[in-house]
This record gives sequence, structure tokens and C-alpha cells, in this order.
Amino acid sequence: MPRERKLPPGMVKRGGVYHAQFQTNGKRIRCKLSKDFEAAKKMLNDLRAKADLAEYGMLDNNRSIDEIRTLWVGYVCQTCRESTVKRYVEHLDRILPTLGAMTVAQIRPEAILRYRSDRSLEVGPRTINMETGTLATMLRWAVEQRLIESNPIEKLKPLPNDSPAKQRRPMTVGEIKQFFEHCPEYVKPAFSTLMRTGMRRGELIAMKFSDIDFERRIMTIRAATAKSGKERDVPLDDITFEEVVRLRASAEQRRPIPGRTKAGRLSREHVFVNAGNAPWRGGNLLKAFQRACEKAGIEDGKMGGSLDIHSLRGTFISHAIENGGSPKAVQEIIGHSTLAMTMNVYAKAADESKRKAIDCLPFD
Repeated sequence: MPRERKLPPGMVKRGGVYHAQFQTNGKRIRCKLSKDFEAAKKMLNDLRAKADLAEYGMLDNNRSIDEIRTLWVGYVCQTCRESTVKRYVEHLDRILPTLGAMTVAQIRPEAILRYRSDRSLEVGPRTINMETGTLATMLRWAVEQRLIESNPIEKLKPLPNDSPAKQRRPMTVGEIKQFFEHCPEYVKPAFSTLMRTGMRRGELIAMKFSDIDFERRIMTIRAATAKSGKERDVPLDDITFEEVVRLRASAEQRRPIPGRTKAGRLSREHVFVNAGNAPWRGGNLLKAFQRACEKAGIEDGKMGGSLDIHSLRGTFISHAIENGGSPKAVQEIIGHSTLAMTMNVYAKAADESKRKAIDCLPFD
């Protein structure tokens, strides 16, 4: 039996990952390092050196952004839900390559201003503020941990977001029919499941065959992927059940598609995959929804319109209750914390239907 590797002071091993764990200047430093022992040793030495500088007030901002990111993501992995960590990583993946910076000292406020300007052509202020806010949070954490001297974008204020809250509406039965007539076959199972279960986009994307009880015909939304952080069961109707059975039967035949499947992205475990047999990303699924709406002539299904993927959740709620479904049962299926939240969505949908009925009156 091989001898247990002796770890340097300040290093512990949990599972197959090495972590830093030591105190300096009365403050405990704890963070994930690496699975590789030599790399973890180097990171630990660098971390200790920076901590020593901090003790003597000799901090600077010449720390590698990649190193700060690794340490911070390791920290949030220990303190946040999986879905939150995933969102943070997506934000950093989007914004960091645009900054042209290798170290924290090279991050310039004007680079953030340029990013916000370019990004505003695609999304609204709220999304941009969330993305840049993630970067600011990471840098603020690094200052608190005495890894860097200061946050270079600390004085940048968020973009004003005085636009009214988005008013979503459910899809009508006619629109649903038009939508599926113009929807590519490979994406139909995902949208059909969203409409028939009321689950959230992130919950659907993360769904694996191991999350389905095929005997009981139930999908389990894991706590790690649920917005509420609570696990819940979603019963499957005949159409959805037959669809996931078909997808499971064909999953072993999934192969990388040249030009479509990125390295390491092929999945035979996820229920819903894109044209490259890889798990969907939220933004790509939204684009697929918008393209199908455009082809179907559904004008509201565009960027900034009243129909988006989250509207499919409202579509499930309104049609389920209108057709005799128990509001309490609907609440439990979709994971709302209170019945009032569910009924509020339904009331808004009902108001919209009434408004459309008035607009259809045949006289001026």
C-alpha cells in the first residue's frame, strides 16, 4: 500500500483536491487549489507570499486574473448553490476575454465601459449589471482576502435600469400549434417539456436520465438546480413520458457532429441536447425559441417581447388552471413557495386574455 503523501503546512486534501488552509495576521485563509499536487504546492507558496506581503502592508494589484478567478471560484463552490456558481462562471467567461488584461492592475474602467456599450446591443441593463457585478464581486473578495490592494472598478456605478418590468404573457393554443409547426425536430422535446411541466430553463438543461423515475413516471428537479434550492418531483403526462423514453433509447447512439459538437461537450447522460448532441446552454435555447417564433410569425417572441422561454412556465400555469387543474397542485409542480405567487401569474394571464377579447370587438 503506497505511503500517504506528506502535505506541506497549510495544505489539506479533501477527496482528490488539495486546499489551502492556514492563518495569517489573525485571518484564516481557506480556498481550493488544484487536483495536481505540484500545481497546488506552487499556488500555496504564492498564496503564502502574498499573505506575507499583506501583513506588512505591501499589497499590489499585480496578481494574475486567472489565479484570482481560480481562488474565488473555489470559494464560491463551497458557499453557493451549483446553479449560482455556474452563472458566475458564465459571466466571467463572457467578460474577462474582452478586457485585454492578464493582471488585476491591467483592468481599466474604460474597458468595462466599452464592454457595457457593446453588450447593450444584445441584452438589457439588468443582464449587463449582473455580468459586470460578478467581476466586481470577485475583485472585492480578493481585496477582503488581502490578495490584491484594491478593486480597480470599485467606483463604476451600475447602468440605470428604469425601464418597466417585463410583462410576460402565456402562449395561446393557436400560437403553440404554429410554434411547433416551425420548430426544428431536435429542439421540440425541450420546448414541449417546458410547456407541459412548467419547469425552468435551467432545470430542464440540467436534467439527466438518472433524475427520472421511469416506473413512477416522475422527473426529480435536484436541489442544486432548483431556484428555490429545494428538490421537487414533477409528474409526466403521456406525451412527455413517451418522449423521454424515446430519448433514453437513442442516447447511446449520440455521436459528436463535425462542426457542431465542441470538444468534451458530447453527453449521453443529459435528457435534452442540441443539434451537436451536447447539453443546451441557456442563451442558445433562447435563440432557438426566438427563431421558431419568427418563422411562425409570432411577433412577441423576439428580444424584449412579451414571449420568451420563461413565458412557457406561465403558459403551463394558465392552461393547467383554466382546464381544471388544482391551483395547489400546480404550485407544487412548478415549485412556487406560495400559492399566491402561482395565482398572481394566472391572474395576469387572465387579464391579458380579457384585454384581447375586448380588442376583438367588431366596432369602433
